[in-house]
Amino acid sequence: MRNKYHLAALAIVFCCAHQAHADNRPLIWDVARIGDNGLKLRTGLQSSDSLQPSAGVTTEVLADGTGTVSSIPVSIWGSILLHSSRTPASLRTAHAAVEIDANEGRAQFLVSEKRSWMQTPSVDIVSRRTLALTAGAEGKAGVSASQTFRLEFPDLGAAFATTGTADSGARSVTKSLSIEKRLTRRATLTASLDETDQHPTASLRFDYSIRW
Repeated sequence: MRNKYHLAALAIVFCCAHQAHADNRPLIWDVARIGDNGLKLRTGLQSSDSLQPSAGVTTEVLADGTGTVSSIPVSIWGSILLHSSRTPASLRTAHAAVEIDANEGRAQFLVSEKRSWMQTPSVDIVSRRTLALTAGAEGKAGVSASQTFRLEFPDLGAAFATTGTADSGARSVTKSLSIEKRLTRRATLTASLDETDQHPTASLRFDYSIRW
């Protein structure tokens, strides 16, 4: 149980810290749980101009089974908006992003496209495609592609999603089903069932996001 208490304490510290540092800047502050013994903190700045450039740092706090922090990986990320178009019942956006982990000697470049359609006043359909190129240490490289379909129910604060991912570097194919429930304007609970090469795993994740 100690690890859960440590993670809870870290989450409280993160939430309190954003109150202490809040000002008029367009800050990004996203906190998510990783597995049973980890937290992921993504912070940065976002501009409001046409390309909507953003950049920041991602910090992961990983603990072992006893609750002792085992590692704190840190990476630098950035993204820009490539395209955006809107109609009364649909929205399409495209982004490019990069993430660099100097400690691991890894860099990743991503291009993603998101389309959403308002089918009825209470149901939205969202499609997201992502292509990622990863370059690692010793010249190792890999390409991964993913496709996600989401059925969103804004009035209920709930969503159902299915994702398929093919990764040449890991030589794996992953299928995922998830159900999301928005608890508050900033907090979301997600239950997922993933299957990688016929090995299923279940997970429960809590996300807390703040942008101001």
